Amino acid sequence: MMELRRLRLQDELSRLGTVAAVADALSYSPSSVSVQLAQLEREAGVELLRRVGRNVELTAAGQRLAAYAAEALAADEAIRSELASTGDAPRGRLRMTFVQTPALALLPGLLERLADTAPALQIQVTQRETAPALEELRSRAIDLVVGIEYEPVPVPRQRDIDRRDLLREDVLLTLHPAHPAATKRATVALTTLERSAWATGHRGTGLDAVVRNVCNRLGGFEPNVHHRSDDGLVLGALVAAGGAVALLPALITAALPQITTRRLREERLQRTIFTAARATTTDAPTIHVARNALHDTATHLARSRRDVDLAP
Repeated sequence: MMELRRLRLQDELSRLGTVAAVADALSYSPSSVSVQLAQLEREAGVELLRRVGRNVELTAAGQRLAAYAAEALAADEAIRSELASTGDAPRGRLRMTFVQTPALALLPGLLERLADTAPALQIQVTQRETAPALEELRSRAIDLVVGIEYEPVPVPRQRDIDRRDLLREDVLLTLHPAHPAATKRATVALTTLERSAWATGHRGTGLDAVVRNVCNRLGGFEPNVHHRSDDGLVLGALVAAGGAVALLPALITAALPQITTRRLREERLQRTIFTAARATTTDAPTIHVARNALHDTATHLARSRRDVDLAP
């Protein structure tokens, strides 16, 4: 009999490619993963892995078992979700991740609503950028992602992930009030900022990608990045100190009254706030009640602002 927890390791190895990556994703030690995979191989009675240099790769039998493992894990999760839906109010644990800005705007209202609709549900929140959060979702380390997608830099879609768009939010140019481009209330041409210092996210983040895309595509220049942070409040502080200009979402600029915001002349920039869950858990009561609470919170927020709309 092959245990489901070992099949999960086989599934993760097929997806991530190395024992070290599996260990990191599931918070195990590499040696523990190797021991469990060796035990799975003994249970299967055939060679599942072959060593290639310092790494391992799946044999044909290992690949076949990984496919069955994915099916078994999905079936187990679907059955658990169906059984849970026969009970009363949702209970148990819901592990969520938020990006900073959606957390500041949505988390208080979400928790307040869940305290009324699902008082027995234990919510565990972690701040995480969208890309790693989606990987943790696929690894079953978390249950629900509140992520972001900047235009025109899409977040990859996966068939095993159910994504539902929640809000559309303006992305604005932020300036020190004394910056020459902030002296008029009109839109700002991106070409006038070629010599400005920029503050943006770390390399590989959505914000960094959109700043580089927009500056090159609309302004015809590579941004002169002086500062990097994944914390929107830190980026705003750099702008407020006169050290840089930045593109920031409208929800974070509302918390920074000491900076000036302008729309770009060339194009209206927006980003999407969305939720993501594994396709096998979309009917789970915990996911359903959390998404409903998020939608109610987002609706209330959109009614009070002109720079945020409910996603179609």
